[in-house]
Amino acid sequence: MKTSHGRILTLLVLIGVLSATLAYQIWMRRTTLPLPPSPGPGLSSPSLEPKRSVRLFFASADEGSLQEEMREIKAGAVHEEAKMALLELIKGPGSELVSPLPPGIQLRQLYIDGQGIAYVDFGPALRDLHPGGSRAELLAVYSIVDTLAYNFDQVKRVKILIEGSEIETLAGHIDLRRPLKPRVDFDERS
Repeated sequence: MKTSHGRILTLLVLIGVLSATLAYQIWMRRTTLPLPPSPGPGLSSPSLEPKRSVRLFFASADEGSLQEEMREIKAGAVHEEAKMALLELIKGPGSELVSPLPPGIQLRQLYIDGQGIAYVDFGPALRDLHPGGSRAELLAVYSIVDTLAYNFDQVKRVKILIEGSEIETLAGHIDLRRPLKPRVDFDERS
């Protein structure tokens, strides 16, 4: 008889523990918020990646000057952030501003040396598809230069290359044989 009382007592304790565990799990499901869906293997959730704001320089609606448009890019190493900023510039504005860059251009490479010169290598479309004119060339060149120089303290000057080679000019008006300093202060009289 003692053995059967011991078994019954053990069974009651086991039933009590299982009931308590089940009640706790039900309570946790009701009070815990669901997790967001996983982006999948090898992908990261964009909301969890650190971001930083950058100023991109596009032409004003009348194409008389450069104006800023803010964008968010993924934070990282300076040269990677600089590439992302230029890729956003190439995408074009999200407002009434105008892209001073011709469509279809490709950023091939970007390198920042120890003297603060950013070497930016584009595909030939930057030169070949440029519409021409001194104002259009001024806006295109300085949208690139100013976007890099005003967002990255390490960049003091910018050297524009086409397919890894130095070029004299995009459309015959601005000497690109030397690295350029930023210049957002020009206006209609420049």
